[in-house]
Amino acid sequence: MSQPAATTKNRVESVGDMVAPPPPPPSSSSKSSRKCARCRSSKRIASQNKANFEKSAAPFLFMYYRNSSWLNFSEDVVKKLRAGFLERRPIIEASIDGAKYFFDLKRMVQIDYVTGNQRSISWIDENHKCFFPNVFYSEEEITESENESVSGDNIGCNFKDNSNNCNAKIEIEVKIDGASSKRKRDEPEVSSANKAVDVIKRQRLEDGGAARWPDSLLLRETEKAYVVVKGHFLNGMKKADDGVTVTSIHQCKHQGHMNKARRKAFEKQVGITKSARGTSNIVYAWYGAAANVVESVLAHGFGMPSIVPAADVCGVGIYLSSFQLPQLSAKLADADDNGVKHLILCRLILGNVEKLEAGSKQYHPSSVDFDTGSDDPENPKWYVVWSAKANMHIMPECVVSFRASGNIHGQPRPAAGVVYSLASLFSKIKSCLPPAKVREIWISYSTFKAGKLARDAFLRHLRLVAGDEVLKSAILEISASG
Repeated sequence: MSQPAATTKNRVESVGDMVAPPPPPPSSSSKSSRKCARCRSSKRIASQNKANFEKSAAPFLFMYYRNSSWLNFSEDVVKKLRAGFLERRPIIEASIDGAKYFFDLKRMVQIDYVTGNQRSISWIDENHKCFFPNVFYSEEEITESENESVSGDNIGCNFKDNSNNCNAKIEIEVKIDGASSKRKRDEPEVSSANKAVDVIKRQRLEDGGAARWPDSLLLRETEKAYVVVKGHFLNGMKKADDGVTVTSIHQCKHQGHMNKARRKAFEKQVGITKSARGTSNIVYAWYGAAANVVESVLAHGFGMPSIVPAADVCGVGIYLSSFQLPQLSAKLADADDNGVKHLILCRLILGNVEKLEAGSKQYHPSSVDFDTGSDDPENPKWYVVWSAKANMHIMPECVVSFRASGNIHGQPRPAAGVVYSLASLFSKIKSCLPPAKVREIWISYSTFKAGKLARDAFLRHLRLVAGDEVLKSAILEISASG
């Protein structure tokens, strides 16, 4: 079966909780028994896959299963499948690279018209719910999920009724939300008895290992939630760094006393914002910081405003990058002693978003009509949440830890052999800066030398205080004199 055009950024590594088909049975009686069991299982699976088709909203993304991975179909294929879905046609014919295929949406399979080869398909609907088949087919090969025995094991379940939570020990609240603030949706009311959340179901975790972060669980690479979060993280990050690798993903449990209170305050704010604005306008966004700040956020909540590059400043508050742009928040994340950086995937109540001007020092809403800010509400790179509201409007969900390759697109590399001492740099810039700024830089440098501030954080603070133009001018002078 030919493969539709797909790039590395479209690759979502497969759920690894699949096992190979059972070996051939030793006897005919056993074979007959297993055949009957497979028939019953197939009927149940077909029924569950059909339910996906019936309850799903119109998809905006289709994926196919190949070589143990979920890959995105091209836009042309998605457009054709979406049109057929809207017409409620269960069978859709489409051509890909000159080959003809049938798409059976009820069975969630793609069938080669000539060879009869099949592979599984899945989709994410416009409500950002994910729908995967219970059995994954890759060409003629069939693998089955370890969790198939769990009744109703569809990822796209909506826990509006706590009695239908599939006996899940823990719920994961990772909604795949690519919407910007212009795409506003109505959310169901939230209450302690009936939490209406658009979720990917968190599966029962079996000893995934020791968690690094407070009140969190380490997800296994075979977790479906791990696969989806990793895939969307890499889709954005690989635009900036082809060699980036995910080292771990932790799930926030929200079970500690303080975190239970934070979740309750967040859920209350959802209702308040919806009542005042008509929609709470919830999106997902990325928060980047040093490891000690990440730990503090998970344990105590958000505190100090973010320090961002001068070119990105548009207010004073907590900065989170758009869900499609984790690479922006990655610039704010300082590597730990092991060279690993960390981003927090957060749910964010936007409410009404106001446009913030570049270089603005605004630290609160300009009027009671706004809740949060953005550099561009229609096409946001950054969301800014005012510090006073941060812990009511931001709810951490996952921590993605990753290692950068150093091959950052668009990042200039220093000329070979050129090293600028900080002493030389200070001597050049101190005459261009007011004494207060020089003192601030020196304090920051002393903190860095004492091992209490990461190198990346110090350099970022240096750029923020001195400004790129002053630093560039000083470096050019040093180069000319050297």
